[in-house]
Amino acid sequence: MAQHASMPPLLRAAERLGDAWWAQNMLPLLLEEESAGAVTLSCKRLRRLCQSGQQKLWLDGADWQESAAVARLPAHFPACKELTVAPRSSDDLAFHLPDALDALTGMTALSTLTVDVLTADTADPRAMVLALQGVQRLLAAAQLAQAPAAAAAAAAAAAAAAATPELVAGPSFELQFKLHNSGANGGEWHAHPRVWQAIGQLRGLHSLQLVAPDDDALLCHSSIAHVSALASLASSLHTLWIEPSLEQPQHSEMVDYGALSSLSRLSALGLPLAAERQGLDSISSCSQLQGLSLEFWDAAVQQVTLQPSELSALGQLTQLTQLTLGGIACEDMSCWSFLSSLRQLQRLYVTPGLPHAAVAALAHLTRLSQLECGWEQQEGQQQVAERCASMCALYVLDGAPPVYAFPGLTSLMQCMPWDPAVLTSAAESCKQLKELHMNDKFGGSLLCSSGSLPVSAAAAARTAAMSSLAALQHLKEIALSVNDNAEVAAVSALQQVELLLLVVPMRSSCSVHGLAVLAAMRQLQELILELPGFSKDSLQEADMQLLLSAVRHVQRFTVKVQEKHVEAVQEVVQSAERALTEQGLRLPSKIVVNPITQD
Repeated sequence: MAQHASMPPLLRAAERLGDAWWAQNMLPLLLEEESAGAVTLSCKRLRRLCQSGQQKLWLDGADWQESAAVARLPAHFPACKELTVAPRSSDDLAFHLPDALDALTGMTALSTLTVDVLTADTADPRAMVLALQGVQRLLAAAQLAQAPAAAAAAAAAAAAAAATPELVAGPSFELQFKLHNSGANGGEWHAHPRVWQAIGQLRGLHSLQLVAPDDDALLCHSSIAHVSALASLASSLHTLWIEPSLEQPQHSEMVDYGALSSLSRLSALGLPLAAERQGLDSISSCSQLQGLSLEFWDAAVQQVTLQPSELSALGQLTQLTQLTLGGIACEDMSCWSFLSSLRQLQRLYVTPGLPHAAVAALAHLTRLSQLECGWEQQEGQQQVAERCASMCALYVLDGAPPVYAFPGLTSLMQCMPWDPAVLTSAAESCKQLKELHMNDKFGGSLLCSSGSLPVSAAAAARTAAMSSLAALQHLKEIALSVNDNAEVAAVSALQQVELLLLVVPMRSSCSVHGLAVLAAMRQLQELILELPGFSKDSLQEADMQLLLSAVRHVQRFTVKVQEKHVEAVQEVVQSAERALTEQGLRLPSKIVVNPITQD
């Protein structure tokens, strides 16, 4: 009946065994020991105990038709905070779900309701409106049940912070819709004003989210204008997060973002951007925003340019701590100066990227600690003089970053291969660096085919860049792809490293004998070798004995190969392990063979 998102392991294991297994294997033994009654009683108590603490519950459309069973759920799951419902038809949504929600009003701890809309046919507008009426009754019941506690909390908060009752009163309730890849057309529920009007009737709603488990799920562009129906929730709505990409309008039709002016209490806002739009500058009214995400996606156009008035409006959001700008460009480099006004900013994500000149604006952000973006440098441009001392984590999506401008970095991660000069600059400027992941975060096929430094660069420059990392005494973790044995030898000189993920790409000339020089890394505690081009035929037992004996001082040794070769390579590793153990060698306490995962 009910499926549980986080069912305790013991209960989940018992459930998998099934009645037939218990009848055939356990019941005869229990009867023989005259213990059947006691065990039955214990299992019932165990089940009640597990259910009473369960905080997440998932209900399929078929479950709602068992009205008697649904009515018992509040008593069985009194601690449930998050409920996910998955309608399988429009009838489920229009008739069975409202009835089920009426039966669940006794779940007084409930704070999050997720409606998993699997297909467009499931949620026609009229069915969604009827379902939302059921949500309205559930929310009202939850508010009534939590009113005494909420009033006490509001009074305490008001006394402590001199806050107005409107800001602190009422329980927190979140409504979330999951949109899957069902296409975007005028018949979908989120394109209809009546649906948004029904959402606007959910008095006290704290958070509304439309999320997209499928990357290619699309939202009708007309949905943005219907956000105006949420004006009635302005005093309670703190989060509005619309994740799916926007179906771009045809024939130069403008998408209106003017409704944002009525949602001045928002603290978190996520919106898809339209290429042709108006009213986005009204976002300046959302002066309490702490988190903002604006993302543009169009298969035909890679990015959209923000206008000066829109950039000025963003610069007025001075309470922002997190900002995401996806697929966003500016008319010229100076336009990024608006960032200097966001003095509370802690995390910034920008694609396709920032110009080096933007460092002048970033230098004003003394709380900025994490930056993820690509980089673009104008030809002939001089190094910027400013420094961002607060930055500790830099994630580079593309281009060559001005690492010299971030002397306080403790974590540096790259996506594309770098010129050796960037690595050398990091070694000279970032003396606090602890983690260096070169081509690691994004994994998969890119990692399997190329080195962290381009093979087109001079071999001497590549090895010198690797060797320069020896100056980073705090560097404990490194992940990189190597082109040849010379680069491995340079890495082996990094005596301070404790965790090494080393990838030998398909085109690498690196050999097993070349990898054996890792024996010099005496501080190494964990070694992960990713060998996409190796199989049982290319990795003989003698090779594995050489590797194992070379790195026997590490605590954990992992070999990763293509999934189809895992079993065969595992046999080679186990055979080599037995042979070396017979010779009296002490090997790593943990030796495993895993498949390469495609991130």
